[in-house]
Amino acid sequence: MDKRALSAIPRPVLTDKNKEMLMLVPNMCYLATATRQEVSGIDTLIINFFRAEKKDLKPAFRTFCQPEDYITQDLTVDKTKWKTGAINYLTGYLYWYRNGGNIVMASVEERETILGFLYDFKKKNGVNDYRRIMAQGRSVVDTEVEDRIDEYQNTIKEWKLQKKHGKEKAEIDLHMDKFGDIPEDYGRFVEDKVFDDENYIFYSRAKARAYCTKCGHEFEIRKDGLYHKKIAIWNDQDQIKHNRKVRCPYCNKFLLCKSEGMGRQKLFAVQWSVLVQKYEDEVLVRYFCHTKDFRDDFRNPKIESSERYRTVHTADKARDFEWGRFKSTREIRWCAYKEKSYGYFTPPETVAPRSAVLYNENLPDMVADTCMKYSAIDIYLDKIYLDKVVNNSQILNEPWCIDWYFNAYRKTPYLEQLLKVGFFRITQSVLEDRDRLKFKNGRTILETLGVNKLQFNMLREIGNPSVRDVMILRYAKEIRQEDFERLRYIHVHDDRYNKMYEKYLDMRKYTTIYKVVKYIKKQGIKHDADYFDYIRWLEEMGYDMRNEFNLYPRDFKKVHDDKSKEYVKFKEKRAKEDIKRFNKLLKKLRKDTSDVDAMNLRIDGMFIRLPTQLDELKKEGEILHHCVGTYVDRVAKGETMIFFIRQESDPDKPFFTLEWKGRVVQCRGYRNCDMTPEVKAFVNIFQEKMAEYENEPKKQRKAG
Repeated sequence: MDKRALSAIPRPVLTDKNKEMLMLVPNMCYLATATRQEVSGIDTLIINFFRAEKKDLKPAFRTFCQPEDYITQDLTVDKTKWKTGAINYLTGYLYWYRNGGNIVMASVEERETILGFLYDFKKKNGVNDYRRIMAQGRSVVDTEVEDRIDEYQNTIKEWKLQKKHGKEKAEIDLHMDKFGDIPEDYGRFVEDKVFDDENYIFYSRAKARAYCTKCGHEFEIRKDGLYHKKIAIWNDQDQIKHNRKVRCPYCNKFLLCKSEGMGRQKLFAVQWSVLVQKYEDEVLVRYFCHTKDFRDDFRNPKIESSERYRTVHTADKARDFEWGRFKSTREIRWCAYKEKSYGYFTPPETVAPRSAVLYNENLPDMVADTCMKYSAIDIYLDKIYLDKVVNNSQILNEPWCIDWYFNAYRKTPYLEQLLKVGFFRITQSVLEDRDRLKFKNGRTILETLGVNKLQFNMLREIGNPSVRDVMILRYAKEIRQEDFERLRYIHVHDDRYNKMYEKYLDMRKYTTIYKVVKYIKKQGIKHDADYFDYIRWLEEMGYDMRNEFNLYPRDFKKVHDDKSKEYVKFKEKRAKEDIKRFNKLLKKLRKDTSDVDAMNLRIDGMFIRLPTQLDELKKEGEILHHCVGTYVDRVAKGETMIFFIRQESDPDKPFFTLEWKGRVVQCRGYRNCDMTPEVKAFVNIFQEKMAEYENEPKKQRKAG
């Protein structure tokens, strides 16, 4: 639509006749007028709406209707403002249906103008959809203006939606065209592999017969055993009984016995399979749902298969699809699939798989010459997710694991390196997205792990190391093999964030790891963190850490409790010394800066001062909700200085806090807010004055 041409049309003006309608219809909400004209060569219907407010009419909006689109201009503002909503929503949610008569046409002629345009629209496009009208209890032959406008706008919206959906479906179909036919032996694969365990031995004692659904052979029942007279094989060791597993003498498979006379309503199995194919350099993963039904004829169970999910893996991303209802339409087709996860509620097995059987026995050949040719997917499945124990079947205990792996490999190609050197535990940790940030995509496995060759060999000797093992070697660049082995078995039950090994390694400056481990075990220390807290106390209190009597007291619990009390007194004493040192520092600063211009600034009702005592810093941080309270130790040590900016109107109330370290490091207000322009100007002047003071020669300072 030509919006410029539409906005150039003069705005509607009320006539005296229009204003009289307000008096004639007291419950009127909107008054509507209409004109029909050509705009940029297009037949256009213009409907003007005036809102009734008390005893006056105000311009509300006008809607431009054309054969292919409509748009609304807001008349409550002087500037051109466009709206795309339908009229029934702009006038109030479904006012037309709930409160008929609230919208009043200005005249019969204008009513006919609207109906004429809408009739031409219907005639041209063959619109005969009266469902929305009938849903409201109205007649099919109803010719009310409101319903016809609603019908017209719904048709336009449907066209737009179809056009939008058409683009989405076309893009999906481009990907679906990549999928070819399934292998010719896929049906046999489903019967033999997918439903390998979904078989039974049905028997009838009255007829003295039994039937194996796995091999399809029929047997005689002799003395509760299975006998085949033609093949001359039998099993007389297992007793035939309902819901008991018995070995079939022909296929040697242990199967559950089911009496022919018992109900078979629950003999309905659901299984899933996975098929990997390729298209050019892309990898295609297909998921099939299979059902096997013994409820009718157990000799010929009904097997049905349907493809439910597809994934297209490219070099840059993966696209998931599912067979289902397309958005809010009734069309069943391939649709985009958002996420392969169960969430809090596990869906039925016919909707999402619990496990799946992999069709492809040689994945390297299948992904060759694709974007996943170096992914080592075969090693990953074989060592982590593939179960080949039962009948050589390839059962995936995590049905989406192939897609998960490809998605992870796309971001972290070093997975190939980890798998090929046999580091499967580390691979699993990366795939679970727990430790991905601890590694990088290096050219070699050494760069990826962040270790040297000697350390890498130590990891190889382990066989299948964990992420924690790598972290130990990273922290200790030089470590003996025996110490490494000891640390590996310390707190292995803790989570990945546990770094207790660092405490053990730090003890090497005083003693050996062997002695520390031996002492903790001998003393029965349940939490080794208690021991390292004890060591930290001694370090801070200045004890001789080379003395083994201090490192390894005979009665750890007693000495630990005694040193804990001593450490508390030490901290209290040091805190008092810090306060004394801080007060001495403040006294000197106040004396040295009493005549300094920077400390005597009074601009725009603001001034600056030093803290009076150490606790004042903590209160400042509590009131302003920032972290200045944590700077107490640094201030007490003279590493930095804190100044308070106050307002003369309320000198005791915290306003802004300034950190000075030869320059203004930061200045923060309530909840770490930035400086206002006034405060910033004040701080700039303060900084200039302080710079002048600190740059003065010391003799000149004293003389001044």
